[in-house]
Amino acid sequence: MKDKIKLDKSDRTILTNLEFNARIKEKELANLCHLSKDSIRYRIKKLEEQKLITGYSAFIDYTKLGRLSYKLYLKIQGSEQDWKKLREFFDAHTPIFVRFESQTDWNFGVVYFAKSLIEYYLFERELYTKFGHIIQDMELCHMLDAMVFEPRILLNKKDKTFDLFGEVKETKIDEIDINLLEQLLVDSSQPLIKLSEKIQLSPDATKKRLQRLEKEKVIRRYTAKINYPRLGLEVYKVFIYVKEYTENVEKQLISKLSSYLSVRNIIRMVGPWKLEVEFMCSNYDNLFEIMKELRNSFSENITSLRYAIFRNDTYYPSNKIVSFA
Repeated sequence: MKDKIKLDKSDRTILTNLEFNARIKEKELANLCHLSKDSIRYRIKKLEEQKLITGYSAFIDYTKLGRLSYKLYLKIQGSEQDWKKLREFFDAHTPIFVRFESQTDWNFGVVYFAKSLIEYYLFERELYTKFGHIIQDMELCHMLDAMVFEPRILLNKKDKTFDLFGEVKETKIDEIDINLLEQLLVDSSQPLIKLSEKIQLSPDATKKRLQRLEKEKVIRRYTAKINYPRLGLEVYKVFIYVKEYTENVEKQLISKLSSYLSVRNIIRMVGPWKLEVEFMCSNYDNLFEIMKELRNSFSENITSLRYAIFRNDTYYPSNKIVSFA
């Protein structure tokens, strides 16, 4: 890993705000940082050159396009060539929203959005047909919903949240919408006029489509891809197994998890674990203290805590929108 990069408060403010909204206006960033727009432009360019910002994308909520969410975790025993073939298999399937990798409890995780249970079943059967000989263990679960937090750790403060996924809804989109969404997945920071040229609409018509997709909650967030390991930070996922999981226990757990500055999202699950939580920590000791505190606070309910480290270079969505044919 390259040497850890040190940032001043303005850089941390820029990264935090761009990750939560990559289309934030330069003027707004300038006001937040008490700098000129030229200074903001210069700093963003420098952060990109340092490979701290590695790109810009968007979170598309496929449950608002009539899709069901499936989350699959795999433990693999195989060679690097086997891993390569498995990556290629996942990347060839457009309904896969994200793919991530780890060398801890789970080796691969994928989020798959399917029109129906049979569509997912056929995907899983193909997976086992081709890779069953290297799959040691597998867990399948459904994401009920997610609470996503604005990045807190760089500024050491709590701020905005938004909800993701949830109730499945059929929002009608056409080929122009799909083209627009794919442009945002490739680069969500593109100016409106550039987007409009690419989808061959006027800027006003493009803006109206963006506003409609945001209102329908198809587009949930425009995000910068931040290379957190270059700042000495790692993404940890914690899987919380619970007994006697009452509504009150859930509320208490979510309240406790929400209090950590290192928390990035909390996902309610239907499956072997009830909550899946993502933390951003500087080292395992930080995570260890969090897990120890959770065990002590919920000793009567938490039966097991598992974790995995997921490097963020494999954590971003495909640049293709799921086919709706």
